[in-house]
Parts: sequence; C-alpha cells; structure tokens
Amino acid sequence: MDSLEFCDLCFQRGKPNLCETYKGSFTKTSPLHFSVQAKLDRILARLGLRARLVDRRWTCVTDSKRKEFIDSLWGIGASVHTLDDHAKVLSRLYKPEIRTPGKTVPVELSDAQSWEEFDPKSRNWIPVEISKKAKSTGTVHLGNILRRSGIDGKTYFRTNEDKDGIVLVPIEERAAYNIASILAWKITISWKSDNTGEHVFLDTNNLGIIPDEISSFLERLGTRDRKASHIMIFDTEDFELVKSTLGYIKIGFENSPAGTIIPEKKSDAAILISQIEKKRLGVLSGIIQEMGGAVSIQNDTIAISGKRGAINVSFVQDDKSAQDGTAVRVSISALSEPSRLAEILSAIKKRLGLSDLPLDSTISVCWPIITDSDLQYVIQSAISWYGSNPVLACKIIGEADKFEKVKQWHTNIKEGKVRSSLDTITLGKIIRYQQSNQMKP
Repeated sequence: MDSLEFCDLCFQRGKPNLCETYKGSFTKTSPLHFSVQAKLDRILARLGLRARLVDRRWTCVTDSKRKEFIDSLWGIGASVHTLDDHAKVLSRLYKPEIRTPGKTVPVELSDAQSWEEFDPKSRNWIPVEISKKAKSTGTVHLGNILRRSGIDGKTYFRTNEDKDGIVLVPIEERAAYNIASILAWKITISWKSDNTGEHVFLDTNNLGIIPDEISSFLERLGTRDRKASHIMIFDTEDFELVKSTLGYIKIGFENSPAGTIIPEKKSDAAILISQIEKKRLGVLSGIIQEMGGAVSIQNDTIAISGKRGAINVSFVQDDKSAQDGTAVRVSISALSEPSRLAEILSAIKKRLGLSDLPLDSTISVCWPIITDSDLQYVIQSAISWYGSNPVLACKIIGEADKFEKVKQWHTNIKEGKVRSSLDTITLGKIIRYQQSNQMKP
C-alpha cells in the first residue's frame, strides 16, 4: 500500500515538508531549507532519534516520542501533515448522510459473468438472480452499485435511467465504494480491549464495504494482528479518532467492550534455522558475505565473524530485536521488512567492522518475491532507481523468477485486472529495457 496514495486532497495547496505516513513514522515529502534541516537534525539528536531512507525517502520513526517530536516542529519553519490532520480532511469529504436507492427495475445482464448488487442493510454484496428467457435480465435498484466478476477481474457499474431506458454506467472501484458508503445504513459494531487497557481490537469483517480512503487511514493508524489479519489493533489513545472517522460513514460503536483479550506473550526462544524461509534467510546471509563477513549456519543460530570479532544470531517471535554481549536476538518478522533488515545489517556491519555497502539498493536487488508486499516493494524500488540508474533498476527485477512475476503483474495492470498507484509507465520502460538486454548476444 502506498501510504500517500489518498493524500491527494490533503496536498491541493502544496505538499508539506513532512507527512506522517504511519503512526509515529514521518516521511519528507518536500525539500527543507538547509537552515530548517539543521534545526530538524538538532531535534532528532535531542530526542535520540535517527532518520533513514525507506524507498529512497527520508523517514524517521518516533515511536513513543511522537507527540514530543510533533510539538518540537512548531516554530522551526517546517510544515507537517499528521494523521490527525488527515482525519480532519476525511471529515470534510464524508458526511453521515443516507441516500436510499430507487425503485427496482429489470436490466439486461450478461449471464456469462456473475453479478452482485450492493445491499445497504448488510453493507455487502448480494448475488443478482439472472433470468435466462429471451434475454438475460436481473432485477436491481436504480442508483445502486453493481459488481461484475469475470475472467478479466471485477468491474463496477451504477444503474441509471435516461430517455432511452435503464443503463449501466461504468465507474472505478474507488468511486463505487464511496457511493456505497452513502447508500449504506447506519450500524453499530462491537469492539474489544486488552487486559492492560492499552489497546483496542476491531474486527474489520464487521465493517462491510468501506471507502478506500477510510480503509487506508485505519491501516496507517493501527496494525494488523499477524495471526488474524481481519483484526486491527489500535492504541487506546487513538480510539476516539477511530470512532469519529468511522462515524463519517455511519458506523458507530457499542458503549462498552464486548470482551477482553489477553495478549499472547511472544516467545524469546530461538527458532530452528530449518524452520525459517530459506529465501528470507538467504538475503541476510548473502549480504553479510558481500560485506566480507563469514557465515556459519548452526541448528538454531547463525555464527557471523568479521574483523572485530564474532556474534551468534538467533531468531525469535518477539517483535523487538535485542543484543546481549555476542548473542544477538533478531525478530523473525524483520526478515520480511526491508527497512528493518537494513537496520540490522547496518548494526552488524558496525559491530564486526565489515565493508560498507549501499544497503538500500543491495537489499532491493536481493529481495525475493514471496508475498504481494514483496512484489510491490521490488517494483517500487525499480521505478525509483530508473531515473538515475536504469541498469540498477533492471538488475532489481532481473532475476528470472522475479522478472516473470513483475511482467505478469504489469500485464494484469494493462488488462485492468488490478489497480495500482505505482508508475506503471516507467515500469513498462524497465521491462522493455530488460528484455532488450536479454536479447543481446
């Protein structure tokens, strides 16, 4: 997900210097005067924070020092767009109004594809029964949204009436979901808290269809439960913001939690190396070897040595990595997140005196495509490098398996099977450039 995709309305009068892409994570979206940058650097030093490049963008993760960081920005000449500011923009975009679909009318529909109509009461899709008499027809409501599913993917329509009769007007998915939020009935949903009172848990299955703008905001403010992806977790201090934002699309909350969740304590026991995805582990060990380190894989640790000594790295389920002398515990989830892996590699490099490497580009080249998030990362990395280094951009997607997956994704984009905010025109140039290189003797 591109965290800035739905900030187009926020930036109508120009981009701010900093944007809070995810809670506590600030990205530079427009240049700072050198004197303002110097003030910002002093703030980071005072708070013990460090900026890094994420997808070639200046990014600083503030964690518990978020509020202090935001307060420190006032008066130094740097503009900032926080998630609280973004919620205010959403309040102007969405109003808790209800528009009722019109009368039911027959409409001609292709029986070779499945059709669904938006149901305002359940806030979800329901099948449209198609009569196969002289013509294939279905009964739907005027002004409502229809979804057609076929071999080419999903397409959306709104039923309308003009002088020629009932027509289906094609609309984009984003527009369809926005209209659906206006037609939807008001609902009240349940929520849960944990026994510490620090977190709120929300089952997104209870939300039904919601606009992409609202969904993106929730993703940026909270986190997904790794064992149940339909559960979102928010800090209790942000619950009022969640309630007000969902209130814009007529989703209310019960007065008290429906239950209490006792958070599972994650084990700090070492995971067997044989249980770790080989491609993920290969990125870490391969880059360490490129930096001049020696790697020896044991049963549940990796022994790494360099000019300044040696360490033993183990992998744990805990979200936080830690070091105790020569024993280093790395969160297994860090192997799936390029920015976190870069931090770990940088720390190992300094600890063992390994050779310097441009980690941003090196990780992009080595990164495997296992999940959709991997695919988006690889494509975004190639696109961002193409302008300054087309050879590197091709190298990022050049490995045979990665190249086939990128080409297939690009084909799906052109055929309208998927949608994306990425620069697919530049991606097409990279693919053609790579194909021409493959044809050379």
